[in-house]
Amino acid sequence: MQNLTMDITEAINRLEIQQLLTTYASAVDQKNFDKFYDIFTTDAFIDYTAVGGIAGTLDEIVEYLRVALEHFPNYQHFNANYDITFSDELNASGSIMCFNPMQTPDGNTFFMGMWYHDRYTKVDGLWKISERIEKSSWNHNVPSGVKVD
Repeated sequence: MQNLTMDITEAINRLEIQQLLTTYASAVDQKNFDKFYDIFTTDAFIDYTAVGGIAGTLDEIVEYLRVALEHFPNYQHFNANYDITFSDELNASGSIMCFNPMQTPDGNTFFMGMWYHDRYTKVDGLWKISERIEKSSWNHNVPSGVKVD
């Protein structure tokens, strides 16, 4: 049986990473992509190809999202099932579930379920995402022309 106890340091680190992921979701939903520079490491690798996006550097992703998401009037990212593993005091990895409804310009809504597979690094006392690879789980009502694996 797995030991489910943790010390206070691990509990704090888990809460800090969960807050980081909430900050990410809020930044995307508020189209505040400049906030990504506080959320990701400067050398982060981000891969959104599973849901029709691009893979690239932090700068490339910020520019891509500014253009790609401007066509959607409303969307939300709900994160859950934070499965975080610490390799040491400064590094961790995680698998995070995301439910993502998106409204199209004509008022229709489609839904995507996905997983974020992340790596986290503590930089100057703050947790940041150093790698994010998005994996598609399921989708519903996706309009033709929107690529989802």
